[in-house]
Amino acid sequence: MLTERQLLILDLIVRHYIEFEEPIGSKTLLKESSLPLSSATIRNEMMRIEELGFLEKMHSSSGRIPSIQGYRYYVDQLLGKESEEIADDVKQTIKHGFQNPYREVQQVVEKSAEMLSFLTNYTALAIGPETKDSRLTGFRLVALNEGHVMAILVTDKGHVENQIFSVSPGFSAAEIEKIVSIFNQELVGRTLQEVFVKLQTDIPVIIRKYVDAKIDFTAIFNDIVAKLEHDRFHVGGSMNLLNHLDATMDKNKVKAILSMLNGSPDIHALFSNSHDGVGVKIGTELNNELLHNFSLITATYDTAGNGKGLIALLGPTNMPYQKMISIMKFMRYELSDSLNDLNK
Repeated sequence: MLTERQLLILDLIVRHYIEFEEPIGSKTLLKESSLPLSSATIRNEMMRIEELGFLEKMHSSSGRIPSIQGYRYYVDQLLGKESEEIADDVKQTIKHGFQNPYREVQQVVEKSAEMLSFLTNYTALAIGPETKDSRLTGFRLVALNEGHVMAILVTDKGHVENQIFSVSPGFSAAEIEKIVSIFNQELVGRTLQEVFVKLQTDIPVIIRKYVDAKIDFTAIFNDIVAKLEHDRFHVGGSMNLLNHLDATMDKNKVKAILSMLNGSPDIHALFSNSHDGVGVKIGTELNNELLHNFSLITATYDTAGNGKGLIALLGPTNMPYQKMISIMKFMRYELSDSLNDLNK
């Protein structure tokens, strides 16, 4: 366990590396701080802190930098303290960004990712409220041309999705109206999970009774809900990540990182086991070899009974955690308020 003196030295080293991104030795640390210690004492303490795993050397003759364990201890201490005060212009940018007259949840969530990226110069990610408990609040079929119809689905969480599908020639307006009537009577107001069950049991029987058409509505709804899940995910400033890549990283790894940010399953895996509130995963804690030099700050937001979502910030391990955590906390509350206003 670290002594109070060692904790103070570790804190100073982490703050130095966050600000200057360069190793620090005992003489420089003494010069920059007001520690009532000799250079030799500081050097001995730094060696002990390194032995305990909180510091490391980039090479044998360099000063020390924080290790993942050192960052972890530093962040854990921060998370239990009051947030750093956010600059007024940052607050106003966030508040103003959410004041636009949005019509859909996706627009608000996407805006949060854009703002977070703009304010931090890091890569921001935003995930919309869960869809598994969404209720179907509207369903329409719109004839586009001979043989093609668009299904439009609306949920209580503000999601609007559509899917174009083919129908047999001669599919009439009367049949469209009848199907819409059946769906509104049998499915509107039910959760999407309940809708799936009825589409596989009751609905085909009812449709065959009144409509002479063979349409696989289960497949259509599967496609729409898959799109709903995809649309929950938004990335802002994906290219910002390139500013923090190791110069020696080969092109294939860079391509893999950019591909991941475009929605591959690996990016969703980063958010597994995310807990309510604010959380931080550092380096190897992300369980992704491509991101060992990065940290992920996550913050959940609630939409007053309409499900929870998540915003996240992906940046280098030496990001200014206190400032970023404060911005994330402020953003999550403003995002919740904006979505609650939309749902009203």
